[in-house]
Amino acid sequence: MDIVLIRHGQSVANQKGLLISNDQDDLTENGVAQSHALAARIPVVLAEARWLYCSPWRRALSTAEIVLGERMPETQLDARLAETFPGRHGTWLEKDFNTAFPDFYQDLGRRYDGGESHRDMAQRVCQWVQTEIVPRQHEPGLLMAVAHGGPITVILQYLLGVPIEERYPSFTVPNASMSRLQWRADLGRFCLITAGA
Repeated sequence: MDIVLIRHGQSVANQKGLLISNDQDDLTENGVAQSHALAARIPVVLAEARWLYCSPWRRALSTAEIVLGERMPETQLDARLAETFPGRHGTWLEKDFNTAFPDFYQDLGRRYDGGESHRDMAQRVCQWVQTEIVPRQHEPGLLMAVAHGGPITVILQYLLGVPIEERYPSFTVPNASMSRLQWRADLGRFCLITAGA
């Protein structure tokens, strides 16, 4: 199995420097253009896909509608691929949040007020990996998922054996980028082919 992970295009929250925002945050004009550019790069890869998934958050859906095109009806929406829900802090500027809570990320289990912790997000994403990827890892074909920066780094870390509790986040992928992993039967593990390309 190969896995292709796509991060959504630039969103309004990304443009404004907000902290995560919420499930209704949509793409900017630039994010739409980025998604079209990505769609133009991956028709061969998309044709290989046997399994398609997407986060139900608006910015991921808008990206998937452009990138997956006619294959969108085949796509399974899975809430486990959503970004960390930041509760009332979703409207904060990221720089203001980091100033107010400089040690927040030292504890992965610390929850945003009215929201989730990054550990909460990581646990549900790891559950998705265990149910949707691990049982199929020996099968031929390609799995593609459109998601967010947080869930993508969790998937990469989980499959590459980078400890999440001690090293999250270990990957930062740009908007409208593609990361690819490949199962190596001879090694008995996934290997990273490209990250954030």
